Amino acid sequence: MSDPYGYSQPVERPKTLTYAVYGMWLGGLLSVVSTVFLLTTDTTEMKTLMVTEMEKQPTYDPSVFDAREMADVMIPIIQIGGAVFGLIALGLWIWMAVMNGKGRNWARITGTVLGSLSIAGSLSSLGNLAGNAALGGAALPMSAVGTVLAVVDPLLVVAILVLLWVRPSSAYFSAVSAARQRQRTGYYAA
Repeated sequence: MSDPYGYSQPVERPKTLTYAVYGMWLGGLLSVVSTVFLLTTDTTEMKTLMVTEMEKQPTYDPSVFDAREMADVMIPIIQIGGAVFGLIALGLWIWMAVMNGKGRNWARITGTVLGSLSIAGSLSSLGNLAGNAALGGAALPMSAVGTVLAVVDPLLVVAILVLLWVRPSSAYFSAVSAARQRQRTGYYAA
């Protein structure tokens, strides 16, 4: 007698989910590349821009603090914070790739939430850059590689999210969940 629900045979992971997992590994690689560029970028232009913007502020008082010294302190903080954030992002990409690849539905939901937050952050950053450029305001300089990564990352996330939720992937997540439920409850078809 076979399982009436069709889950007695191991379910093969669909290509859509495999591509989503590959995309997550690529996202982790992009996170590493972004972090390396942050740490190796020449900060001279960034320091100059920070000093100029601080000195333009109406409340700036050079007798209280020196803008150049403040910029010298802020740049390493930005770089260290970026490196820590990059390592956390890498860990999340790897975690989501492994767990989604195993068909864990909670990972698909978590990945969707994290991906949505990533897209919102990327769009906010790009909008801020565009707004500052249109209004003549200052924006931190962005290298060509940084600009490409800022555009490619949200596109990659959208592609991954679509692949996670298309019908073959959803069927796989359902089948894996049902098989895990049967295993927990001890129900096995004869």
